[in-house]
Amino acid sequence: MPALVELFRLGQVVVLSATLPFTAVAARGFRGTPFGRVVRPLVPITVAYLAIAATKVVAPAAATTASRAFGTLAVVLMAWTALQAILLLSGRRAL
Repeated sequence: MPALVELFRLGQVVVLSATLPFTAVAARGFRGTPFGRVVRPLVPITVAYLAIAATKVVAPAAATTASRAFGTLAVVLMAWTALQAILLLSGRRAL
């Protein structure tokens, strides 16, 4: 069973690595627009989750501390993204 878990973690690293260029292109493409504030944090969020998954694959013993640090960063950035989306979609920020 642990081999299956490791296989899924490796798959997670591969998928997040493939997603990272798309988030970078989206953040760069929407730069300077009001929607850019919503898309901009997607790059560090993806990097944080990639770091969590890669740490669990490479060094499972150090995964707890790294997971907490990167997880906290990702959650804070997601809250910021949600706040920016709410401000944009509610009309409190001009399009």
